[in-house]
Amino acid sequence: MAGTLPRPKRKSTKSAPVVSPEEVLYTDTDRDGDTLDVELTSLCPNPFNKRKKKGVPELAATIREVGLLQNIAHIRAETWIAAYPETKDQITAPNVILFGEHRWLAAQELGWETIPSVLSDGKVDEARLITLIENLRRAQLDPLEEAEHYKGLRAEGLSYEQIAEKVGETAEGAISKGTVWKRAKLLELAPEMQQALKDGTLKVSAAEKAQKLSDSDQRAYLGLVRNGVRPAEAHAQILARQHQTVDAPVVDKTVSNGNGPAKQASAGTGVASKGNAKPAQPAPPAQRKPQSAEDKDDADRRAAAAARDAACRLLLETTDLADPATHELVLGVLATAILAPQQQSAAQQRAFTWLKETGRQGLDAADAAAYFAAVQESGDAAVQRLAAFAVALAAAELRTIARRRAWGSREHAHLRVLQEHAEYEPQTEWEKSELGLATVGGSR
Repeated sequence: MAGTLPRPKRKSTKSAPVVSPEEVLYTDTDRDGDTLDVELTSLCPNPFNKRKKKGVPELAATIREVGLLQNIAHIRAETWIAAYPETKDQITAPNVILFGEHRWLAAQELGWETIPSVLSDGKVDEARLITLIENLRRAQLDPLEEAEHYKGLRAEGLSYEQIAEKVGETAEGAISKGTVWKRAKLLELAPEMQQALKDGTLKVSAAEKAQKLSDSDQRAYLGLVRNGVRPAEAHAQILARQHQTVDAPVVDKTVSNGNGPAKQASAGTGVASKGNAKPAQPAPPAQRKPQSAEDKDDADRRAAAAARDAACRLLLETTDLADPATHELVLGVLATAILAPQQQSAAQQRAFTWLKETGRQGLDAADAAAYFAAVQESGDAAVQRLAAFAVALAAAELRTIARRRAWGSREHAHLRVLQEHAEYEPQTEWEKSELGLATVGGSR
């Protein structure tokens, strides 16, 4: 870290305190909230600032013309390092910029020696959050930079809901816990998907649809989207391919010589290992049948089920069941499950999977049966409430998946929960039709 520099000239924004003559020797100190003229060389960047360094020359030109309209803020290095020791190697000056790094860079371009900065040691514990809010309100973060901030706040113990509440309004409007969750999950995408987001060749909404796919399927999905296929349709195609792979018949590679049991054909030749039979002729390639309306509905159902599954996990991961504000939501989900025919074993299995994937299971168990037995015996009301909520949500989703006829009031109630609390948006024509929404091209 750079050597200690002379204390910057203080321009206090607070009223000077009244002190007695004997105390005057102890009042010449910089106080939190003071605006100081700080040497540019005594400042270093904020390690939490993920924003790209762009637009500095333009900002410098604006400052030259109209002046510095907003002061920057800083925290003394010793205060910062005490709060964030893991960033010690990145602190290269006596003061760390809390916000205003681009203004600091612009001041360097203008040849300034000092810049007005507000001493903000008292805000050190909220430095990561303040940095995020400052950038979001200026629409200066790309989705992955935003995700990195959310990941850091989650590591500090904040829930998705708490992050949304603290961030509040952004340049694009109010942020929800669902948006925070979806952004954070972008960091789990395949490298090619993340690069496409950085390049701007893939929209965030399209990337979010692929979060449940494997890396190889994400790459296939990305190729389809880049070739002009709508994200919802691309997702449905990937799911249809998965279904075809699972259901593909096993090819029988044995041939008979007419004198007994069939022999296994030699690899790659189709010729029997023994006997006088002629080499087996390869079967002609199967003709691809045009997709019928029924096949299209099946593909749409699978795509919709995968999207709802992601919405259910989001709802399970982000809902604070101890918050009185969620009681109506919980009662609605429980009522829908209790009024529906029970699929207890299957619902428990799916709920257990969701709880493990979201890291909220609370108790270690090898399988669903052992987990729910442990929940029952735990006596922990919070764990039991979450487990019941998860099973009810899973039961409602399983009923919705299994329903082959037109959806009824229970399925509609389940979809309303996902739409209102998990930011779920029906994408397929089939699902929109079941919900009575307008579809592309008119009726189904």
